[in-house]
Amino acid sequence: MAYALPSDMAARYPNRDLVQLTNEDPTQTTVNATVLQQALDDASAELDGYLESRFSLPLNDPPVVLNRLACDIAMYRLQALRPLHDLADARKRYEDAVELLVRVTRGEVTLGLAADNLEPPLAQSAVVTQAGGDPSGVLPARVFDRGTLKSF
Repeated sequence: MAYALPSDMAARYPNRDLVQLTNEDPTQTTVNATVLQQALDDASAELDGYLESRFSLPLNDPPVVLNRLACDIAMYRLQALRPLHDLADARKRYEDAVELLVRVTRGEVTLGLAADNLEPPLAQSAVVTQAGGDPSGVLPARVFDRGTLKSF
């Protein structure tokens, strides 16, 4: 399933970057749609590899965050093919995307979907508390501080 379209990439990234990253010929002035679509397909396949352990695919109504992750992964893959670009920013976005996917796989973060692709029901009588678990928000006294840890 495609989580992002070429138009999503065009909305997120400057056209000049997409033209340079999708063409070997530096005189080209248009985005190579075939190369861009392949990068997006590869990114979607990578996302599916993480998601299939927790959700039945394809997702009926994929969350918007998957669109951003697919674009970030596709951009990283495109930039990795071109040595003229600085990969640091793209690599950081890629690593952040993968880390989020790993956390989803572990069940630490939810996409807002249940295993059947439906939104989970709202929790009844959920209480948001501060550290320590006291619903009033009163925090327990600190056990460790700079003074007690100074000699360690």
